[in-house]
Amino acid sequence: MTAFHGTWYIVPTPFDEDGSLDTASLARTVELAAAWGADGVTILGVMGEVTSLTDDERERVLATVSKAAGGRLPFAAGCSAAATTLVAERIRRAAAHGAAGVMVAAPPLAADVDGLAPFFARACAGSPVPVIVQDEPNATGVKIPVSALLAMLEAAGSDVVKLEDPPTPPKITKLLAAAPELTVFGGLGGVSAYSELTRGAAGTMTGFAFPEILRAVRQAVEAGDRARAARVFDRYLPYIAFEGQPGIGLAVRKEVLRRRGALATARTRGAALDAVTVAELDDVLARVGLTPGPDQLEVG
Repeated sequence: MTAFHGTWYIVPTPFDEDGSLDTASLARTVELAAAWGADGVTILGVMGEVTSLTDDERERVLATVSKAAGGRLPFAAGCSAAATTLVAERIRRAAAHGAAGVMVAAPPLAADVDGLAPFFARACAGSPVPVIVQDEPNATGVKIPVSALLAMLEAAGSDVVKLEDPPTPPKITKLLAAAPELTVFGGLGGVSAYSELTRGAAGTMTGFAFPEILRAVRQAVEAGDRARAARVFDRYLPYIAFEGQPGIGLAVRKEVLRRRGALATARTRGAALDAVTVAELDDVLARVGLTPGPDQLEVG
């Protein structure tokens, strides 16, 4: 069983200039994530533009990551869907490709939060791998109170949460007060990583383009050196916030990953960066002293 803890890197789905799936860049990103110190990788989530992928592309992503991660890193796969039968099938396919875990969010626009626990019970019944319950109202349109989230976890047989319902720190406190045994990951690009970790999060699970920074913050908190954790986080916060912008954050992230040598192109199936935003990106990188490249960042 994989110990879900630490800095898990969410891998974007790379595309060629013509918009087709770029499996070479996908494999290279997994390999670099390992070199950058990630404890695991997650695929086929919101950042992976999963709603734009065909079933065949999903299979190719799973196969590519399974091969690239083998012997390097455990990986988790997003398996969310509106129907329990589809979630169950996606869980089965992810497990068949060697996933160490699967991530499942509430069905989109679910109106009855009391019905979420039965949904998870049906969707995740008999899952051969651990389930990570994702609380992501921006993607699903579903606000989940702590009581309902705890019921969903119990129904799924899960003790791992990826929490992305801002403000995340107070919700972490409430969750861990009710169920101290839970493993809670922060997300949302790491914008609240310091507070999440000091509130008891086990780590971060996000696609922030410099996972070494979030790793350094986590390790400092775990070592009891909150002053260093805060110093590192505060130094890079202008860039963390810039990359975490709604709407264009993924395009920013892909451009930086291109500069780090992970992606051949910054192509998305959604928003693209304009010249002004690229200039702003250059400015914020210079202000915090970041020069994107493939080598592991030495976080001072």
